[in-house]
Amino acid sequence: MNRPMCVSQVPIFAELNNEQLKEVFNTVNHRKFNAGDYLYMAEDMKNTLYVVHSGEVRVYRLNDEGDEQLLRILRNGDFTGEYALFGSTGKYANYAEVTKDASICTIQKEDIQDLINSYPKIGLKIIESFAERLNASEAQTTGAAILSARDRLIDYIDKEKNNDIIELSMTKKTLASLLSMQPETLNRIFSKLESEGVLEKLTHKKYRVL
Repeated sequence: MNRPMCVSQVPIFAELNNEQLKEVFNTVNHRKFNAGDYLYMAEDMKNTLYVVHSGEVRVYRLNDEGDEQLLRILRNGDFTGEYALFGSTGKYANYAEVTKDASICTIQKEDIQDLINSYPKIGLKIIESFAERLNASEAQTTGAAILSARDRLIDYIDKEKNNDIIELSMTKKTLASLLSMQPETLNRIFSKLESEGVLEKLTHKKYRVL
């Protein structure tokens, strides 16, 4: 893995020129993580921005009953830990678990804050990311509150299908967590949609929307 590839693929650095990117490169460290490792856990100190160069990471939280609620899946070019970059030192409330062996670029809080001071566009991009994630989180929470489990799955399929084909990019257990339902419920809804002629199962992860 090289630093230009790691940094230049990240949206928050997209508008920097080559000279400016070199400054970012000098702040980056690279680490390898195995599936099952954690980038951070709840109660860890927030002081690092993590950029996924390859592999996969899931970010989730635990509710009061100890059940997992999936927040998002991170892949090539995605990042997490941005909340560590602003305000006073605090602790994470969520977990970031590596689900596929990953190469991760890390930038420390002090370094990214210096870059933001030098290049305000980076800060604006991070704020845009905040807004997008807050909107997505609000939509996810609202959907869980007012939509039935069936409607949540149909809404997900409508958003993710491509030419009437939906190919799941995650396990059904993970998808169930993302949609705030039990895996058994998700499987029943898939079966029901098949029997109703709404979906045609092509493989264990691929369906045609009829």
